[in-house]
Amino acid sequence: MLHRNQSSYFFPFNFFENFIYSCRKIENDPNYQRYITNDELLNLVRDENGNAKHTPRRSALAIQRVNSYQNYDALSGMIYQIKIAKKGCIGDDEYPVWHIDDSTIIFVNKKGEYSFHVNENIRTGNLDHPLTHLKIDNFLNQACLHYSKETRVETSNLSDVMSQLMI
Repeated sequence: MLHRNQSSYFFPFNFFENFIYSCRKIENDPNYQRYITNDELLNLVRDENGNAKHTPRRSALAIQRVNSYQNYDALSGMIYQIKIAKKGCIGDDEYPVWHIDDSTIIFVNKKGEYSFHVNENIRTGNLDHPLTHLKIDNFLNQACLHYSKETRVETSNLSDVMSQLMI
């Protein structure tokens, strides 16, 4: 039972403020495109014939919140998927193809700290091996291809975040 001055959140209020600040930093960035599909992201960099739309060839970046991981509840934080539309070789392929690289995840812990992980590790709830060579500034406020502000759906919704954190 909660007493009068007791919080109903999983973690102390000062952590909560840092957490909200860190999530807003991502969700207020132009690269945060919650509803863009993989095809729409690819269409920013290639034409209908599969040729590059830009010379020199460019990539397109989108960051999206993830809510569907099986072990999500055990992680105590927010998960963001990094998607990059680019042309390159996949695995041992000899020829480059257009594809979405979605191998990296941003995890915002309850203290508001960022860490980067391989997608497969997050799917299993494993935070033991972060990608230490990546920083949040590698992805935020970077020049990249985007839909115009008019076509971008406003996505920052603090109540969505808060509802996931309440008991």
